[in-house]
Amino acid sequence: MFKNINMEIKDIIMTAAVILGPIFAVQAQKLVESFREKRERRLKIFMTLMATRAERLHREHVQSLNMIDIEFYGRMIPFIKTRYQTKKEQAVTHSWKSYNNHLSQQNEYGSLENWGKKNDELFVQLLYSMAQALNYDYDKVQLQRDCYRPKAHGDYEQSQLRVLSGIENIVNGKSPLPTFVTNFNDSQTKNEGSESAEEIKS
Repeated sequence: MFKNINMEIKDIIMTAAVILGPIFAVQAQKLVESFREKRERRLKIFMTLMATRAERLHREHVQSLNMIDIEFYGRMIPFIKTRYQTKKEQAVTHSWKSYNNHLSQQNEYGSLENWGKKNDELFVQLLYSMAQALNYDYDKVQLQRDCYRPKAHGDYEQSQLRVLSGIENIVNGKSPLPTFVTNFNDSQTKNEGSESAEEIKS
């Protein structure tokens, strides 16, 4: 009797394995694909920021920055509905918050140069945190210096900033709108000149 019972238990286990095995395999495959897709999205953000780190007004650069909070958010733990972040994910989101906060503090610095130096420092820290999260062996000096930026690109970016800043000051009433009068009628100018000469003679 016990032999029959043991056989029945084995049959049950084998049947369960046959049924549940493919299900677990499919779920495991989905989990692997989910991790792969997440890494690819994170890698795309990092690569875009690296490629455009000399052109920080570039549309793709700004879009990638705004995706950091989403892609490095972490994951929700089922049932208790609590977010879990690894230390590396926390380092990325904290670096992004510090950099993002600094971008709106330009007026709190004595000069644009001082603000720009701190801006570069925080941006490099952000890239470094992302590199660590993606297992890239970069140091901060390498991220800061290994960047090609033609002088013309820098001049163009600074020109854009000056134009936008000037327009903002005019709209906010901080600066007057300069106007110039040109192309006076030559005959009118001559007549006014002759009248003035006659008045002097008289």
